[in-house]
Amino acid sequence: MRRALLLGLLAIVTLPAMAKRDTVAHLEQALTAALAAHKLDPDVARQIAGIELTERLTDATINRLNTQLHPGPEAATALQLLAEQSAFLNPPADELPNLAVPDPPGAERILESANTYVAQTLPRLPNFLATRTINRYDDSPRELKKGAWPVRAGLHLVGTSSHEISVREERENQPPTQGSAVWQQQIGLISGSEFGTTLGMILADAPKAAISFSHWERVDAAPAAVFQYSVPSASSHFELIATLQREAAIEAFATTSVGSGEVASMGARANNNPSRSTILRIHPAYHGFLWIDPATGSILRITMEAELKASDPFRRAAILVQYGTVQIGDSRFICPVRSLAVSLAAVGGQSSSGDAPTMWLNETVFTGYHRFASTTRVITGSPPQ
Repeated sequence: MRRALLLGLLAIVTLPAMAKRDTVAHLEQALTAALAAHKLDPDVARQIAGIELTERLTDATINRLNTQLHPGPEAATALQLLAEQSAFLNPPADELPNLAVPDPPGAERILESANTYVAQTLPRLPNFLATRTINRYDDSPRELKKGAWPVRAGLHLVGTSSHEISVREERENQPPTQGSAVWQQQIGLISGSEFGTTLGMILADAPKAAISFSHWERVDAAPAAVFQYSVPSASSHFELIATLQREAAIEAFATTSVGSGEVASMGARANNNPSRSTILRIHPAYHGFLWIDPATGSILRITMEAELKASDPFRRAAILVQYGTVQIGDSRFICPVRSLAVSLAAVGGQSSSGDAPTMWLNETVFTGYHRFASTTRVITGSPPQ
């Protein structure tokens, strides 16, 4: 099976702390007041971590806040993590470009060009090499001061890994199935397959009636047409395979398949004792947005968020992939440049005072794109005696 997206995590079912829901404007007011009152940097960071935004905190707004307010390093990191959690939302209305809504034939032409791009351009992407760097965050308790009692104070960095990958291998590698050596070795949040067939899966799962124009945004100063889509559970190829363990532990793995076996996956695992587990399979509905270049049909950004029920093992499971123009040699290509994977544990029998994380976030960055190349040297003359 080829894979489109993969997300896994190590989790104990716990009750995440409730966050205060607020707008970007109110966040800015609260941050301005906190810094004007000369609050300590860790206290400001904890205040930011206790907010759940109802709008996207864009890069432009973060840059402005950092320039004008000069938050401390911990507050600046908390602000960036808050932005990544809000990346699946729409920006504030006053940040959207004032462009005319395309008429139905115009919107249809943009979608058709996107379908052509996904069907013809992406599969022909050469076998590039790139460096994938994954920054893993969770909200496990930590010592805010040396020797202090560990407390839960929002997301924080728990690990970073970096290695070279190839486009071809990313397309052809199979996802780690339950019991496989690859899956057994993974801990924390696992994300990947940004070069896979998720786009094709979304366009195949969502009927035309379920994809509609939403709004315009600016991506790298150029207009992007944003389409919203919704896939009901009856049409969804997203399969969640949850292995519920005793003692309130959870092992879950989810796959999405379409056509001849392209897959997108989300899941979790906690311990490796199959005799103590019960397997649960569901096919959740999911929804998201597609950012499309209206001139070329190139996909610039996608989001995918599962519509989970109270009985499911997670409160949230969402993935975002951002594409960008990459200069490789004398040519320019659209390639993945960044992805986010977010998951929240479901409500369980334990409280958020436990040691296990209740939230996970992966930020994956792709850099150093280059072609696979080798050199040959021809030596003439007789070999030395």
